[in-house]
Amino acid sequence: MRIRRRAAGAALILATASLHLLGVPGTAAAQTQGGIVLPVRSHWQTLADSRHVYVSAPGDDAVLATDHDGQVVKKVEGLDGARGMTESADESTLYVALPDADAISVIDTATMTETRRISTGADTEPESLALAGGRLFFGYQATVFDAGIGSVAIAEATPTVSLDDNPVWYGKPRLASSSGAPDRLVAAESQGALGMRVYDVGSGTLQETAYSDAVADVEDVAVTPDGSSVITANGSNYYHQRWRLSDLTEEAQYDTGPYPNSVAVDSHGTVAAGIVAGGEWDVYVYRPGETAAYRTVALSPGYADLLDRGVAWAPDGNRLFTTRFPYSGEVVLDIVTDVAKASSTITLSAPPTNPVGTPVTVTGKLTSLVPFPKRRVVAVTRNGVELPDVKVGRDGTFSFDDTPPDWNTYPQYTVTYAGDARHVPGTATVMVEFVG
Repeated sequence: MRIRRRAAGAALILATASLHLLGVPGTAAAQTQGGIVLPVRSHWQTLADSRHVYVSAPGDDAVLATDHDGQVVKKVEGLDGARGMTESADESTLYVALPDADAISVIDTATMTETRRISTGADTEPESLALAGGRLFFGYQATVFDAGIGSVAIAEATPTVSLDDNPVWYGKPRLASSSGAPDRLVAAESQGALGMRVYDVGSGTLQETAYSDAVADVEDVAVTPDGSSVITANGSNYYHQRWRLSDLTEEAQYDTGPYPNSVAVDSHGTVAAGIVAGGEWDVYVYRPGETAAYRTVALSPGYADLLDRGVAWAPDGNRLFTTRFPYSGEVVLDIVTDVAKASSTITLSAPPTNPVGTPVTVTGKLTSLVPFPKRRVVAVTRNGVELPDVKVGRDGTFSFDDTPPDWNTYPQYTVTYAGDARHVPGTATVMVEFVG
């Protein structure tokens, strides 16, 4: 059993003045439109389109729909164990897997009502869904020991269901597809065993075109909009992986951190990669083809981990939606409205000790993957008391001297960049011990 836990190292870092500290970029108002408590207490997937954000809640037997500001549109109830979701290209129809009913629900997104329910067969317990080749595919429990991939001919007036003749999966596979490769279906193992496959489904049947045994236990998977690559969130890794769709050769790794659990790609190819926050950040954002994050997002408050499959883009990439689960038990929706802005990272350095009555020198650097304005300053406080602003050099470096009152033997210096049109705010803190 894998234990996931947010590292509680912040206090230790603050107490160790000689360490170089990374600033948190915009973890307050600049980052989100606020943590919105949703009227559900369970979660399996977050999905978004140009109008709505959908959250499937198996424990509530429901799918919740909100608008892009987090206002509840409707809670569709009576959906037995609602789990995997996918949506038609025109956004008119939402499909929801109902493992507790051995069925797939068909929901009209204009009215948010169930229009029909398609039976997938006794004891199939469908889970992950994807549309490809004009059919709806679903991962399901084929036998006591094996899982398979079934499909629904959704274009038919009375849709027929086909089940897998040769189930090869240990756990119900995670499925993904993209309009950029309309006849390709990607499937990845979800429960410990190795395996990821690409299928040609243009004929209506599964024709394997690529296989890799280099990944297992996949929590989430997404295919890029051009159909060239697939990205996996593998819960046992400390990085997300990108694979070439044609032959499943690994193309790149995204150095995100411990326990990747979600991934989403917008229509431009921008990648949002989420983790169960073993450090400061919950979500890393990458421009198409790049593996250095231009933006990191820390969900607030801290002790609330990002949920599996809990990241979704508005298709145009202007908003990023994340869902998390705090100790109170409700699912919380965060909306990142300034996701196009880059992070502002501040590193600080100071001597661990300094003589009382003599000035201490604090040095730092302000960096980002996106260039800053030519003239910029950082604000400085000592234990909440404002000190003069400090100019930042062209290379991003800065320094300041300060002599605190004799009684203040553990001053804490906080340096903040206020942000600009292309950057979110950034901040960092360092503490120095003054000795007599």
